[in-house]
Amino acid sequence: MRLKHRLEKARHSLVNEGPVVFSKKLVKFVPWAARRTYAKASPYLPESIRARGIKYNDQYQFLSSPIFQISSEDIARSKAVQEQPKPERIATATWFVPYFDHLHFGGNYTIFRFMNGMAEKGVKPRIVIYDRPLFDHKAMKADIARNFPALKDAELKVIDLTKDRIEDLPPTDIAFCTIWMSAYCLLRFNQTKRKYYFAQDYEPLFYEGGATYALAESTYRFGFYGVVNTPGLLRAIHQRHGMEGISFVPAVDARYFPPEQPRHNKQVKIFFYARPGAPRNAFELGVLIIQKLIQQYGDRIEIVTAGAAWKEREYGLQGLITNLGRLGSIDEVAKLYRTCDIGFVYMLSKHPSYQPFEFMASGVATVTNNNEDNLWFLKDGTNCLIAEPSPAAMAEKIGWLIDDEALRSKIQQGGHESVTSDWQTQIDIIWNDITKSPR
Repeated sequence: MRLKHRLEKARHSLVNEGPVVFSKKLVKFVPWAARRTYAKASPYLPESIRARGIKYNDQYQFLSSPIFQISSEDIARSKAVQEQPKPERIATATWFVPYFDHLHFGGNYTIFRFMNGMAEKGVKPRIVIYDRPLFDHKAMKADIARNFPALKDAELKVIDLTKDRIEDLPPTDIAFCTIWMSAYCLLRFNQTKRKYYFAQDYEPLFYEGGATYALAESTYRFGFYGVVNTPGLLRAIHQRHGMEGISFVPAVDARYFPPEQPRHNKQVKIFFYARPGAPRNAFELGVLIIQKLIQQYGDRIEIVTAGAAWKEREYGLQGLITNLGRLGSIDEVAKLYRTCDIGFVYMLSKHPSYQPFEFMASGVATVTNNNEDNLWFLKDGTNCLIAEPSPAAMAEKIGWLIDDEALRSKIQQGGHESVTSDWQTQIDIIWNDITKSPR
């Protein structure tokens, strides 16, 4: 009936008010209808489409979600939870995790790695997916169990924030948020005795300075205890927002990144981590570097990129490089890295990303941009070369490694010797802090 009524109004306007007035009304109506349709469909769309919608078309709808509407009373109630005595024994944990369609890389895998480690210590997890009500639950559970056997009996709870209440979830001994949006869920989850912020980057920097940035930044003041990926990130959050916490050092999985092996490349093989949709990885600067290197070195080098799909021809690189897009598994990533001589990556937030660790473990000479928050690990001239982010400066350092095989070998060896952390040790450090620290 609504559609019939709107069509009748449109016909009436066209006939009685003329095509000019009708056109003006149509121009106003179409964006409104598109926004309304997107808002209703958003929970069921793939993450990549939702991200584009939030960024360009529908930030208002996103920010108007009831989950973000918090009061000083909400914050006070949540902080009171942290003042309770810690549980004498931790047997259950709630993890607020955003929907994912790719478990096997980076941050998602790290979350579940720690969740699995705690499950091995007797903690029964409840995984709460809060941002996409409809998806294949059985497939997700099977994927988790296949990769993390200790999680095969984990409870997977899916909620719809438009009608379900966080306050109605069953209690657990401890609880974690895993990304800034989920911190708003954890704020309302007071059916626990400790709240932890599993932070893996300074997420406000994923956005331009504005409304979404402000809501993301606010979460570091909620009073949660941080479990933070890298000492540099914890230092940055603590210095700016006062959040207390403990950090861990990313490791590499020896099953996929075994000791370095000799290369037998006729050309110097260079890898670039290329993700046009992630501004913190400075895709455009990387492309300019590639253009400079090809112009200077021509057939002496081979360049391979991976991370996301993009059109090489739009940048004058069709036929000059190999773009593998997003690889399907960690094993594919590791096999690629073991064939490369040099890898360069940009990271403009407060976490070095996993690429430098994986490059170094694979015997790849690493070049990256200067970023003070990551200098706890990145040592210029020892395990990598660091340059200012200018394409010319980065290309210059890469050129040093192309021209000087002895320097390249030194950086490769220094990098390999720098990757000494292992995941089990890091899980044990976090677990011991959670169970034994008075905080």
